[in-house]
Amino acid sequence: MNRYQLPLQPPPIKGFLRWAYTLSITHNYEETLPWYYTNFIQMSCTKHFLEKRRTFFFDFFRGKPNELNFNNPFLLTCAVNYELLSGYRPDELVDFMIGRMNQGYYAIVFIDESKITASSAYEGDPFPHHLMLSGYDLKERTFDVSMFDFNQVYRTIKIPFEEFISACDSMKRLIETGLEADHHTFFYRFNGEHPFAFDLVAVADQLRDYLNSETHLNRINYNPDGEVFGLQTYEYLQLYFKAAAERHPSLVWPNAVRHLHLLWEHKKVMADRIRYFTQHGIIERDDELQQSFEELANKAKLLRDQMAIAEMKGDDRIYAKMPAKLEAFKEKEPGLLERLLKRVESGQPVGT
Repeated sequence: MNRYQLPLQPPPIKGFLRWAYTLSITHNYEETLPWYYTNFIQMSCTKHFLEKRRTFFFDFFRGKPNELNFNNPFLLTCAVNYELLSGYRPDELVDFMIGRMNQGYYAIVFIDESKITASSAYEGDPFPHHLMLSGYDLKERTFDVSMFDFNQVYRTIKIPFEEFISACDSMKRLIETGLEADHHTFFYRFNGEHPFAFDLVAVADQLRDYLNSETHLNRINYNPDGEVFGLQTYEYLQLYFKAAAERHPSLVWPNAVRHLHLLWEHKKVMADRIRYFTQHGIIERDDELQQSFEELANKAKLLRDQMAIAEMKGDDRIYAKMPAKLEAFKEKEPGLLERLLKRVESGQPVGT
């Protein structure tokens, strides 16, 4: 076949590629929704980002696994590194990727994005990143790839085979010379053979953890001392914006728009979750609760948009305004989550 495209849906979470790639696959299938709405409740952020000069991350939290590798029950996952791919010539690597897509696998390839024209990193310093291949056109000699483009908008575009080869070859050299570690290439194929029943207990546990600013997810495999969870993340978001306002010398790689985008996505997922719970009889209908989370989502989106506009204008005054705006979220959310937790605790498991 000359043209092939695996199915994709717009992912409900795009703040990091690990969510966008995996969820753009699973959201094609309605049977994955009980799993989706059982998850994506807890949030975490970096604790000692100033003291230890670490990049501040704020994100959904599902227990500290590698989200690209074997952490989605609906994705059959295979992982390879550049050492295993080293035997392929450039044209053979293209054929290898095409062959995997013909078998139903999406390819999440670790490349140097500075070689991709559509990337904001194009022709700059090396930028190791993953991009997802979901289709190809032999006549045009292009892959369909999903990535953040030069405007930092997540979308699916076409890139020439030659650019893909150049990006892979550059990444291979960076790894071989010890300049970068190999973060592996992953192949996903949808696996619907093991249905996931909606889990009220897991939802309630995550809500309690969020309210108590703690986590019990997968604690046997890591120590969470360097992270903050749940409601306490607001304090560290406020600390981050205060540091940004003061131009703190220990603030590494500031990315305020992304943090506020993740804040919006979390509130949006929570509002969507309540709607799903109500429609499926999981909780008793509560229009006030639904509306309150939708209002939080709208306010978070407005903060993100205001930050993006201010940064484009070079207006740093907005950073000093953010701690007070986040305080309103911190004061409002506990009561709403406690109300939701009571609804969940009084509900009955309904399977799917």
